[in-house]
Amino acid sequence: LMENVLPQIKSVPVLVAGGISDGRALAAALLMGAAGVQMGSRFLLTEECPANPAAKEAIVKATDTDSVATGYSRNLGVRCLANAFTDAYTAREIAGAPKEELMAMGTGTNRKGIVEGDIVNGTVMCGQSLNVLNDILPCKDVMERIIAEAKEAIANVQKIEL
Repeated sequence: LMENVLPQIKSVPVLVAGGISDGRALAAALLMGAAGVQMGSRFLLTEECPANPAAKEAIVKATDTDSVATGYSRNLGVRCLANAFTDAYTAREIAGAPKEELMAMGTGTNRKGIVEGDIVNGTVMCGQSLNVLNDILPCKDVMERIIAEAKEAIANVQKIEL
């Protein structure tokens, strides 16, 4: 978490990741002392990203309660859109399936979901900020929007009186 790491690390730049998909989140991370951010899901939804259109559309249609974390029992947690695959995987994970079985179940599912567009039996990995991921734009437009939103959020901070 940002509040645990940023105050402790001063000797190297720290990038924040997880749930960063708009300029407000960028501004918050910068205000807390991050040197920058890493955005994954936001850039899946760009015209330049080669992800399958069905996977992109599934992300656009999703809301914050449409994702699930898998792999937590192996310390390899990932967040994906909930679907038939994640239901089956989670059931086996909760039942205590061996690591080898879970690895076999998950192998190839990212390709199946993101590349091939099988949004039922593959994984569509995306983060926690699904509510703001609602359009597919060129990278240039995404960057311009994020910067404008961050500038606006930072300007609004200066209006706050404590």
